[in-house]
Amino acid sequence: MRKNDRQRWQLAQRYERDWWQHVADRTDLRYYRTYAKDLIRRIAPFFTIHQDTRILEVGSGAAGIVTHLPSGYRHAIDPLEDFFSSVEKFRKYRDPQVVYHRGMGEALPFENESFDLVIMDNVLDHCQDPVQVIAEIHRVLVPGGCFYFRQNIYHRWGKFVRFWIELLRIDKGHPYTFSLRDIHALVGRAGFEVLLCERRGYWTAWKRDLSSRRLKDKAKALLLISRDVVTLFLQKRVP
Repeated sequence: MRKNDRQRWQLAQRYERDWWQHVADRTDLRYYRTYAKDLIRRIAPFFTIHQDTRILEVGSGAAGIVTHLPSGYRHAIDPLEDFFSSVEKFRKYRDPQVVYHRGMGEALPFENESFDLVIMDNVLDHCQDPVQVIAEIHRVLVPGGCFYFRQNIYHRWGKFVRFWIELLRIDKGHPYTFSLRDIHALVGRAGFEVLLCERRGYWTAWKRDLSSRRLKDKAKALLLISRDVVTLFLQKRVP
């Protein structure tokens, strides 16, 4: 995908909306609670969320991890928020104390240094301009503020295959593909320090895909393009 290719991004957004419409009735949103517990456990050595911790989730989707975090100051933003808020099931699941916004990560509608913690969970490959998204997150964090960032990643061969998948528009929902090196370069250039970096591992992902009953997953394993997941906990450097 070319940087700032808005037409390609809009295609990805339509795909994302159609996917959520298709799975809405059978999706158990309690996985957000599991993700929130996992976040709290992972960041515990570095950061404690209090009632007054100012939190933003970028790309919050149907409800977001932020739904289950113990703070009285929580915001969430997603380009498809008008759609998500129109689905009764999603609306009922949400914590009404969370303030939801419609908008893009490339242009966050908040003042500089507005948040202590920003969350982005497997969102960056859906964006129009990943570099700008990371820059905006850095901007809205206070000095010393933290960024919880989880993202699917691929090894070199996986990136090569994904290049052709993108060229042929086979996967409409994910305009970008990242390696671990790409992710570290993005956050390093933006001015973040890595406090934590954990990976699921390609071998674990490959075994899971190979044993899956879904033909799509088995195809990933046979093509050697199973995706790893990296979880980073980052801190905005203090000038």
